[in-house]
Amino acid sequence: MRHLDFIAQYSTDIRHVQGNKNIVADALSRIKIDSITQSHMLNFRAFAEAQTIDSELQQFLHDSTSSLHLELKPCQISDHNLICDTSTGTPRPFVPTTFRKLIFEHLHNLSHPGIAATTKLICSRYVWPCMKKQIKTWVRGCDKCQRSKVQRHTKSPLGTFSTPDARFSHIHIDIVGPLPPSDGFQYLLTMIDRFSRWPEAVPIPDTTAKTISRAIFHHWIARFGCPSLITTDQGSQMRSSLFAEFTWILGTDRVKTTAYHPISNGLVERFHRHLKASIKAHESSRWTDVLPIVLLGIRSAVKEDLKASCAELVYGTTLRLPSDMLNVSIIPPCDEEFITSLRNIMRHLNPVATSTHGHSAHFVHPALSSCTHVFLRIDKVSPPLTQPYTGPHEVIARTDKTLQIIINSKPSWVSIDRVKPAFVSQDFDFPRAPKINTALKDITTSPKTVSEGQKQFSSSSKCLPSTTSTRTRSGRQVHFPKKLATYITY
Repeated sequence: MRHLDFIAQYSTDIRHVQGNKNIVADALSRIKIDSITQSHMLNFRAFAEAQTIDSELQQFLHDSTSSLHLELKPCQISDHNLICDTSTGTPRPFVPTTFRKLIFEHLHNLSHPGIAATTKLICSRYVWPCMKKQIKTWVRGCDKCQRSKVQRHTKSPLGTFSTPDARFSHIHIDIVGPLPPSDGFQYLLTMIDRFSRWPEAVPIPDTTAKTISRAIFHHWIARFGCPSLITTDQGSQMRSSLFAEFTWILGTDRVKTTAYHPISNGLVERFHRHLKASIKAHESSRWTDVLPIVLLGIRSAVKEDLKASCAELVYGTTLRLPSDMLNVSIIPPCDEEFITSLRNIMRHLNPVATSTHGHSAHFVHPALSSCTHVFLRIDKVSPPLTQPYTGPHEVIARTDKTLQIIINSKPSWVSIDRVKPAFVSQDFDFPRAPKINTALKDITTSPKTVSEGQKQFSSSSKCLPSTTSTRTRSGRQVHFPKKLATYITY
């Protein structure tokens, strides 16, 4: 009654429309989907007639030195005779040129096996010249196989950042969380200087751009000044207009990492591992209470690549810890000569590049340097039976570590470790029955067999599907998916 009362406010003429007369609903339930194409079944009549006009088959019939033993064999599932090769002991029909791609798809699309398995599967049943090379090309260009199978992930060598000119000129920032609530905080804003490795971890209640900008200004800018570069990930708060305005006011350039590739921001990501492990070792649910002492220990620890602690690179001396019993630091008098000497030393202090501790094997497919399209790996958590790759995506620019590709009609930079080259097959010549009548030559057949074949061939066009859509070079009518429309050659 409540719904009827609401509808009555707009109309007083309420009528029931039967389903077969409800044109709007009926139209919506029958939306045309252009990407669906009609399946092509193997037409044995057209196959037999295509053998009679195939130029390659005619050459083999006249070649006495050929290794193929061609004979007419009756088809088991139809009343047509097919030319087969019997050199292996098992009759294998000779496939005309127009039927080869269709034969391949009928067998390969059963379970989408690899190159070797598909080659053995087809070679044991059919024969045609250079079939192994052609099958290999078609298997490599199978779009469904490339989006569903993972052969070997790309793993490029680690890149390097340019060494900073001075301390606090290049910092990396990131967000940790959500963490268990502690004193009203659930996140940590982490910052680390690339020169001295000095870390900061600021508890924050949320991850809005306003909160992030305020924390950076209060806990880093106020102490160490404005950096020249800030490396961030692609979080929404880092891509916001507020954060862009914030960096513009500071005169800071932002380096954005690629999506789903934390190695690009590895300096701060590695700090996260150490920070989390230290907090968990305290076995306290109030992580905000143990955070200061953990940061003190990290800043005082000697780093192997620096041969010093980050505190020494910032303050010029070690920090006094709660367990220190003696004051061993000798502080020289703060006169003009000492200040001048300190300035000269800090001015000539050279940065130390980050060290690489892993030695995993690298693999970059050679085709990635020249391919026009790639498949992009989906690194987010996906439901079961989800294809691990999307694409193919067009490549519009490339560097040693990244590629700029088209995703949803927009250019986007991605890491080379997430892509693999796309082998797009340009051969869309699916079979269509030829329309030329010729008789089989130089093979002993009865006049009845030949005349029946000619009669079958003349009526074979009636068995082919007919649609009103795009027509390929071979005359096949298809509906190409929209995502392939930009690079399919007709």
